[in-house]
Amino acid sequence: MESLSAQLTEARHAAQKAQKLLEPVSNRKKNRQLEDDGLVITKALYGNRKRIKERGESNELHDDVASQVLDVTIPLNFLITDAGQLKLHNGIKKSGIMGFYDPCPGDPKLVLVEYTFHGRKHKVMADDYDALSIPQDIHRI
Repeated sequence: MESLSAQLTEARHAAQKAQKLLEPVSNRKKNRQLEDDGLVITKALYGNRKRIKERGESNELHDDVASQVLDVTIPLNFLITDAGQLKLHNGIKKSGIMGFYDPCPGDPKLVLVEYTFHGRKHKVMADDYDALSIPQDIHRI
């Protein structure tokens, strides 16, 4: 148990370090998309499926939940193409994406993405290995 905790702490630090590296480019892409009224990820969470669904309903992140949920807004804004699209491919575990890590090994995970596109709010959830392609009208809220 102690070894797993140390591994998770190390993985969390590596993900935070990666996000710091991605942040300047992520912010530039975000600002460019804001100017064009394009795709901007406003909130993205990755981790324990149950915790994220609870988080989505209450809109609060409690300390015990924080260890099983990771904010991945920066890496997803980084991955937006110049054409204003984000595609995560089917069959690829999201914890392998730069700036991500697996915050809850063995538990089912998903990614929750809230974004704006042409001034409209959108929200979508995708399981760990599922494809995700945004923007899409069916995600509009």
